Amino acid sequence: MGDMYMAITVNQIAEKCGVSRTTVLRALNGGSVSKETKERILQVAKDNNYRPNLLARSLNHGRTMSLGVVTINIENMYFVQSLNTINKEADKRGYFTNIVVCDDSLEWEKKLIQGLAERQMEGILINPINKGESFEQFLLSLHVPVVCIGNQVSGKITTVQVNEMVATMDAVKHIVSKDYEKIVFVCPPLEMKETQNTYTHEQRELGFRAAMGMYPDVEMNVIGRENFLQDVQSVCKDGLNKKTAFLCSGDSYALMIMQWAAKEGYEIPKDFGLMGFDDISVLQYISPKLTTVSTNVEGVAATAVVELIQQIESEDYSPKSIYLNHKVLDRDTL
Repeated sequence: MGDMYMAITVNQIAEKCGVSRTTVLRALNGGSVSKETKERILQVAKDNNYRPNLLARSLNHGRTMSLGVVTINIENMYFVQSLNTINKEADKRGYFTNIVVCDDSLEWEKKLIQGLAERQMEGILINPINKGESFEQFLLSLHVPVVCIGNQVSGKITTVQVNEMVATMDAVKHIVSKDYEKIVFVCPPLEMKETQNTYTHEQRELGFRAAMGMYPDVEMNVIGRENFLQDVQSVCKDGLNKKTAFLCSGDSYALMIMQWAAKEGYEIPKDFGLMGFDDISVLQYISPKLTTVSTNVEGVAATAVVELIQQIESEDYSPKSIYLNHKVLDRDTL
């Protein structure tokens, strides 16, 4: 490896400058050193790619100033948006983020969380796919502050979210106000609810069913499997004699329906209505503009960071459930 990639050590800086190691450390850390000597030391450090040993510094101070973040995947724009905000908010507060991806694997998620704790993360942010009392006990046994985003584990672990039930009820109310006679709720994660933490989507389903109970004249249906496009196709082929809208539990599912509809020759909203959930940033580039529910992705992520740091730095922190505001965004697909 060439010299341009080799970081110089404190001892080497001392040798080049003809001073002691202690003098170099004082200069690098803002201590008392003559102006001329300090300038010479800093210039040598800069010219030779000096990088401070943050691990050693953290051992001396008992702090790593690092947060662990476990995400499900980095292909879904919801998680990308959330991660970008987490990274920015942590950096504003002097914390470094270590992001790992569990790829929908229950065991891998636990291994990653354990690994972050062992690597001295001061706190960990998760959107968990594990659930239940055993997972709760696993998190508590780490003795590391944890905050959940969206998917709740228990009342003993802080969660930041929106009120998913109320948000979905507001979505149904909005669709009904457009005179739709049939609403189909598309929620693919329900297929995994027996084995994975699908709390967010389950709450949305509960909100959908509760809302539909208030509109007995409006026909309802729930599609809850991964191969949902087959069921959407069946609904359309069986006939759209009633004014029909599809309400999706995530914008990504709505975008897949839009793509399928374009290939099949359907026009939205002429042939059927469509509504998403979350208001992911990519929607600004899609036409027609998707009607959706903003679940305040950035706000939830930023609040989770603030809450985690508060938990890290407080001696008497109590876990809580934090609910942020949602908003129905009326656009062009209903």
